[in-house]
Amino acid sequence: MTNINAPDLVSFARLSRAIADIKSRADVARSESVTGRIQDVTAATNGDVGSAHLLKKAVDDAQKFQELLVVSQIRAQRTQTSLESLGGDAVRIGTEVLAASGRDDSYALSTLAADARAAVFNTFSVLNVTEGGRALFSGDASDRLPFGDPAQLLADVEAIVAGATDAADAQAQLDTYFNDPAGGFATNIYQGGVNKVAPVEISPGVRIDVSATAADQPIKDFLRGLVGIAVQGAASFGDADAFLQNNAATAIAADGDITELRGVIGVGEAQIASAISRYETEETILTSLFNDRTGRDQFEAASELQLLETQLEASYLLTARLARLSITNFIR
Repeated sequence: MTNINAPDLVSFARLSRAIADIKSRADVARSESVTGRIQDVTAATNGDVGSAHLLKKAVDDAQKFQELLVVSQIRAQRTQTSLESLGGDAVRIGTEVLAASGRDDSYALSTLAADARAAVFNTFSVLNVTEGGRALFSGDASDRLPFGDPAQLLADVEAIVAGATDAADAQAQLDTYFNDPAGGFATNIYQGGVNKVAPVEISPGVRIDVSATAADQPIKDFLRGLVGIAVQGAASFGDADAFLQNNAATAIAADGDITELRGVIGVGEAQIASAISRYETEETILTSLFNDRTGRDQFEAASELQLLETQLEASYLLTARLARLSITNFIR
């Protein structure tokens, strides 16, 4: 006998449309259960999509500022740590040089010269620190280290001292060497940039400087004092003691200047930390507003998805049963 399908085309069409609708709603629920966002933002905002986009941009901007500030905070902290590690040597060596020179203790002065030489090498090593692939003390040329071989600095200053006629002449030549833009320190020793790195923007239009370069005056004076002590044996002029004492005083004073530099950076660190906290609060508030307008409870969406999948399975089962119906089965 020829089977005659009982369900008519209209019934199948209605069922197909219902299945398609359930599948579409399931896809939406599946996406929302994963993202936690309402898929149809236009409907959720009653057509005011622009305000939702502005809120999202504000959230993204707050996150971006935080990320940039955290990077700057880490670099400032590393700069502080490096400068702090220089402390102590200059004061100790300088103070002991003044005492040894006063009692004419040549053995102690010789030992202190070696200490000063080691401190110069340590200073070069400390200031060649990098963070995230950027040299912290090279200014705007952070792609290269600020210093090369410290032996070059020691050799340059030793040659100056050896050729000087007296303490005043040696100091004048060292002034030129360390402080003149065309002097030996700028041309032979410091390899970083002329300018500092760009200031940190802690809020739109507000920038602060939390950097230091190996060519900053306190650091140059620090090295000048130590190097002068290290090469004291090259001074053959009559008032060599005055030259040595002057360098000891320079080293001690430079240590204090570096402490002041650290204080300035410390103020900047506090401002950065405050800005990070401010942007964290801003992000929290903006995210809450954005979620109120576009958020979807993921547990609720998952529950809806489970219900829709159950309905879809039932619909498929019903479709299969309808497809198998014949006039014989229908009248049983």
